[in-house]
Amino acid sequence: MDKEKITSKAWFPAVAATVALVVLAVGAYVWIKLIPPVHTGQVLSVYVDPIHRELSTGPPNGSKTDGLQGQPEIYDQLIVLANVRVKNQTNIPIFLHDMWGVVHLQNDEEERTLAASTRDYDKVFIAYPDLKPLRKDPLQRDLTLAPGQQVEGMVIYNFPISKEQWNLRQDMEMHFSFLHQNSLVLKVPPNLVQTVPPNNASK
Repeated sequence: MDKEKITSKAWFPAVAATVALVVLAVGAYVWIKLIPPVHTGQVLSVYVDPIHRELSTGPPNGSKTDGLQGQPEIYDQLIVLANVRVKNQTNIPIFLHDMWGVVHLQNDEEERTLAASTRDYDKVFIAYPDLKPLRKDPLQRDLTLAPGQQVEGMVIYNFPISKEQWNLRQDMEMHFSFLHQNSLVLKVPPNLVQTVPPNNASK
């Protein structure tokens, strides 16, 4: 039976498709199991500092009339200070480009924020000096990791959520984007999260 007769059989396309799927499955298995990921990471510690303020504008013109102008303005934010480790597992340099965090809230909504820039990083500890004892060297953007290189640093996020929303969250993810590579996503283990001690907490 020659090649032309075989390929003309009705069953040939189905067999060829099955073989192709098997080859793809084997290739994917080898890729996943035997080839390590480009990068790995670990969350080393996480401190959160919930900030709640009520700013009262007072009644207009000093009157005693109740109304919206006399209601306090509620201000909530949550500062997250995370120490992380990132490693390049390839034999080529990789380039850390950007970083952001995502908190998945109880109602299936999410809050997303960029990590503090180098300039804003310093401003955090000026605005909240009680956080200085927790300060570590920041993990920098636009960082080149040489083959096999491992770096550690602090990443700071500022989420416009309350302490109650944080406590009821589903989870938090930290995203690290690399040029020409997939992003590294680290889930924050709940058991690592600590609230900033009262003597360090921001007022």
